[in-house]
Amino acid sequence: MSQTHSPLADHVPGASTEDGSGLDTLRPHLAATARHYGRPLIEQSMVDDGDTGLIDGWSHSPILVTGPEAATWLNNLISQKVDAISVGQTTSGLLLDIQGRVEHAFGIAAVDADTLLLDAPGDSDPATLADFLSKMVFWAQVEVTTPELALISVINPASSPATQAGTGVPDGLDALDGSAASSVRYWTTRTLGGHAVTDIWVDASAVTQVWDALTSTGARPVGGWAADALRIRDRQPLLGIDTDERLIPHEVPGFIGGDTPSAHGATQLARADDGPTSSAVHLNKGCYRGQETVSRVHNLGRPPRQLVVLQLDGSGHSLPEVGAAVTAGGRSVGRIGLTVQDADEGPIALALVKRQVIEKLAADRESGENKTPPLNVDGVDAAVDPDDIVVDNTVRPGRAAVNRLKGKI
Repeated sequence: MSQTHSPLADHVPGASTEDGSGLDTLRPHLAATARHYGRPLIEQSMVDDGDTGLIDGWSHSPILVTGPEAATWLNNLISQKVDAISVGQTTSGLLLDIQGRVEHAFGIAAVDADTLLLDAPGDSDPATLADFLSKMVFWAQVEVTTPELALISVINPASSPATQAGTGVPDGLDALDGSAASSVRYWTTRTLGGHAVTDIWVDASAVTQVWDALTSTGARPVGGWAADALRIRDRQPLLGIDTDERLIPHEVPGFIGGDTPSAHGATQLARADDGPTSSAVHLNKGCYRGQETVSRVHNLGRPPRQLVVLQLDGSGHSLPEVGAAVTAGGRSVGRIGLTVQDADEGPIALALVKRQVIEKLAADRESGENKTPPLNVDGVDAAVDPDDIVVDNTVRPGRAAVNRLKGKI
C-alpha cells in the first residue's frame, strides 16, 4: 500500500500509536495504526461485554489470486488444501521453507468462483509473500495482484452473515449505504477472543468514510492493544514477534488443530473432494514445500517447543522485551513474544517454551509437587497458563508402526 500510515490514526479522536510495545521498531514494514484510543483496557472490556467495536486493519494487505486455476495452483504451494474449496468458505494457510519452517501465515477466502482472497497480516511481510507467489505462476491460468484496499474489522456485529465470505456489503452492516457501501469490495468472517468478527475490505481512499458510517450506529473504536490481548487469548502468534525463524507448524497447536481425525492419526493421501480444514495445516493433501517436516513430526515424534500463554508478574516497573529468554533455574527454556496488558489477566504474552518444561509442569500438577524451577523472563516472574499445560502421551502412528516391525509391541 503506497501510504504506510493509517489515515484513521489521524482521523479518529484519541488515537495513539504509542503504548511502549516497540512495534514500529520490531516491524518497520508495518503500517502505523492506533494502539489505543485513550482507554485500552476499557476497549477490551467493552468488547467482552458484547458491544460492537471497530479495529483498524491497515497493517493487513490483501492478495488476490484470480483465474480458473487459482485454487489448484495455490494448493500446490501451501499447507492448506484449497483445490476443493467452496465459494464462500474461509480458512487459513502457511507457506513453509524447504526445511518446514514457517515463512508466512495468512487467511484464505473463496470470495467468488475464480478469486481467492489472501489476508496477509503485516507480520508476514505481505510484499514478500506476493512477490513469491507472482514468481511461481509460470504457465498457470492465474494472476496475483495486490489491490489498494484497507481492512476494517467489525467485532460483535449486530448479526452474522449466513456464509463466511463474499463480495460487496454483508448482511448485518445496515449502516453502510450509498457511497460508503459502494466502496466495500469483499468481506470475510472469523472469531477473535471468542467473539464474532466480520472483516470488510474497502477502497483505501474511502476508509475514513466507511469508518464514520459504522461509528454513526454506535460501534466504538478498539485499538491494537485490546486486539492483541484477544489474539493472545486465542494463541494466535505474530510471526517474527511471538515466534522466531526456527518455528515449525507443530509448535503452534492452532496451526494443526484438533477438529479432524487426522489431527490425531497418521497423515494420509488426499481425497479429491476434501475441502479445507479450519486450521492452517491440512494433514491429508499432496506435496508442497516443507511437507516432509510436517509429516515426520506428526507421524514419528513431537515438536521441540510449544506455543503457550505466559502470565507475568505485573507488580514491577518493567516488562520483558520481545525475544527475551524464558528461563527456569537460570537455564534458557524458551523465548517470549509481545507483552500486552489484558483487562482481566494483567500482563500476558505468547511464548515458545521447550516441550520438556510443559511435560514437567504437567507431572508436577499430577503429583502435587513443585519440582520444576519457577519461570522468569528479564527478572519478571512468569507462569504458563494452566490451559496450556497439556501433554499428548499417545504413541505417534509412525512410531507405533516402527515398534511393531521391531517386535516391541
